[in-house]
Amino acid sequence: LWRLGYCARLLKTNHFRTAASNPSFPAVWMLLAQHSGTIPGLFVVVKKNTLFTMPETVEDKTNPELYLPHPGVRGMTLLNREAFKRTLVVPALKVRKEIVHRVLKSLKQSVLQRPGLKRVVEDPEDEGSRFVILDPHKVPEFSLGESEQQLLRELGVPAEVCRYQLELSYENFKSEEILRAVLPQGQEVTSGFSRVGHIAHLNLRDHQLPYRHLIGQVIMDKNPGVTCVVNKTNIIDSTYRNFEMEVLAGESNLVTKVQ
Repeated sequence: LWRLGYCARLLKTNHFRTAASNPSFPAVWMLLAQHSGTIPGLFVVVKKNTLFTMPETVEDKTNPELYLPHPGVRGMTLLNREAFKRTLVVPALKVRKEIVHRVLKSLKQSVLQRPGLKRVVEDPEDEGSRFVILDPHKVPEFSLGESEQQLLRELGVPAEVCRYQLELSYENFKSEEILRAVLPQGQEVTSGFSRVGHIAHLNLRDHQLPYRHLIGQVIMDKNPGVTCVVNKTNIIDSTYRNFEMEVLAGESNLVTKVQ
């Protein structure tokens, strides 16, 4: 039926509008079907479900090194998670715990928004208070604007901004941030991988090979469910498209089941 163009004719009617409104079916393939009468549906599913890209890191123009790992990790080939620890001095407000939610709502533009970092932390010296962490890029001089100070006065909160020592560790950094800090400056980092079940498959470049075991460990750490990371070690030149693989991290289990 596909070859006869039957479905292509359906797509030109109401069925086309119904299917095109479904975000799970890319519009580009719908348009292709109109002209060719075929839809490479299997290709769509495979590309959608097996290609994983690392989250992009948004470079901050004010201070791009503020949230980067400790510079001492540059050139590391064996992963040492402790070496990524660093301490930042960031602005914070001391707030009574019962009004923390109201303060967060009032100062949502100035509060720290980075994923993986808490915006509210306990005050070790006062059980009834909390520290609300502010974005150091929005409050660079450790002083709030007049409008924000007015909001705090209405809530009965002192507008005095204090300095809080924020501890960052390996768990707080994204995979791309870690790899960009480790590899030599200017070199391309691994931007994506294929995944089949618990196996992540990389195609590393020559300049990345000295760091391959560290890269594999980072990908396994940052992607739940991945317990084996492999790298293709030669070109695919066989009839059945088989190729040699090297296990970079995790268990040496290359048998998986997918549905």
